[in-house]
Amino acid sequence: MEYRFFYSINEDIMNTKWKTRFDGEHRTDIYFIIPAIINNSDDFHLEYGLKLRNKKTLELKIRKTRFSNGQENWLKTIHSNKKLHIDDMISILNILKLSNENQLIERLTSSQPIILCYATKFREQTRIGDNHKQELTGLHLKFIRSNDQSQIGCDLFFETVCIERPDSKLIDEKIIEKLSQQYRTISINSMGYPEFLYRQYQQTINK
Repeated sequence: MEYRFFYSINEDIMNTKWKTRFDGEHRTDIYFIIPAIINNSDDFHLEYGLKLRNKKTLELKIRKTRFSNGQENWLKTIHSNKKLHIDDMISILNILKLSNENQLIERLTSSQPIILCYATKFREQTRIGDNHKQELTGLHLKFIRSNDQSQIGCDLFFETVCIERPDSKLIDEKIIEKLSQQYRTISINSMGYPEFLYRQYQQTINK
């Protein structure tokens, strides 16, 4: 179970707070932006999160439940230890076929080129309460066309805060309330990575 939200920062904060001083976990994940169908008549593109973790291992997470208080239950259904490259879409699609993710394949390939988001992450985690972790991550995002690796729009910079517990039980509301007070100066709209990246991509192409 997780409760996550994002907020924008400027490039100076990214450089001074994260890139030049940070010595914790640092990696780049490549997310696939799943197209929505006409009129956004389903939430498939918000519920399926497909990425190459650290640019080499395929992961698929599916949102099973979203609760009214913004908590979301995600299930990791694919975790391939085979090293892959983003240029080898045939191998990536074959892994999805073996897992019977036919709808995902159809949606992913419904428009060309496939749109990617390179997300460089600087992450720190702390344990809070019983069985809970709090994560703060600096994000440097680039939207890229898969066919020629050209960039769409400009670089984007964000931070994301997440409260997480390793099972499907709800997160203690008192922890979420405390977090909301800590970030009371910003407008909190909780969502997972797929929804956030899809929204940012739509804003980028509609500018």
